[in-house]
Amino acid sequence: MNHVKPTYIQQHRHIAMLTYPDCMLIDVCGPMDVFNFANHALRILGRISPSEIAYTLTIVAEHSGPVKTSSGICIIADKGYEDLDEDIDTLLVTGSASIDSAVQDTKMRAWLLHMMPKVRRMGSICSGALVLAESGLLNGRKATTHWLYCEEMAKKYQNIRVEPDKIFVRDGNMYTSGGVTAGIDLVLSLVEEDWGWEIAAGVARAMLIFMRRPGGQSQFSSYVFNEAKTRKDFRDLQAWIVSNPHNDLGVEQLAERMAMSPRNFSRLFCQEIGVTPAKFVEGIRMEAARNMMLQTDLPMESVAANCGFSNAEQMRRTFQRLLKTTPQEHRSYFKIAG
Repeated sequence: MNHVKPTYIQQHRHIAMLTYPDCMLIDVCGPMDVFNFANHALRILGRISPSEIAYTLTIVAEHSGPVKTSSGICIIADKGYEDLDEDIDTLLVTGSASIDSAVQDTKMRAWLLHMMPKVRRMGSICSGALVLAESGLLNGRKATTHWLYCEEMAKKYQNIRVEPDKIFVRDGNMYTSGGVTAGIDLVLSLVEEDWGWEIAAGVARAMLIFMRRPGGQSQFSSYVFNEAKTRKDFRDLQAWIVSNPHNDLGVEQLAERMAMSPRNFSRLFCQEIGVTPAKFVEGIRMEAARNMMLQTDLPMESVAANCGFSNAEQMRRTFQRLLKTTPQEHRSYFKIAG
């Protein structure tokens, strides 16, 4: 089989992902795959020829060779960052669930400072923003990171305007993204910036991901970890609520189910779960409504009734407050056409 030697186009861009031990595998591979799919989409749509490359991808680390990620899977760094002599268009810093060692790596931070004036764009995936923050590269800028680290970043780096609910933030030529898969959202926006909506949308369709998510990180984080800390009976109650969002889930009814007084039940619920019973129920009903809207063609009044809302207007207000969008907008963004 004859292989056609790839050629670089005039708009060719070199993308480098900075990695380090214990970085998150998805933080590296997810965003880089978006650029890879963009190469395919550009060829399929006839924007470049089959032999041309729009994005060249390089994994860099302190040294070339294997880098063990937090999952235990190794990725291979193409080059050590001090040996990287090619021009870089976009330099991204990956994130980690144990980011402290990367933040304290003075050699890596010095290299980032050295590279900043040489690249067209610099950015971070997930907690990688803390490395940029410690390097001083986010001073005076708006930025975000994984919602678990936003408070820490705001307190430690008070000259950074942290926007905790954003999926990603652009400030000049600096880009930061929220938690984990938000790096994919960020890179889709970079592809759109480079090649327009058609190419970015083609990438999103090919990868079966959303082109642009409404709302912010809170829609994905608020209720994920609200599980009872120590008591199995409260965890069982939560599971029952999830399965029965249409039921009467007032404090009196829930307290009766747990054989407690409403006052004692509310106190223990907040202590175990970290939110009031009403807020937890509201979040579960919203999640149920989101799922029903995307899996059925039921009108909004029916969705609201099936998910425990008194009417569609109450459901609309809940979506507006928690997701910063309306049920209709949410359905139009997320529903996959049959």
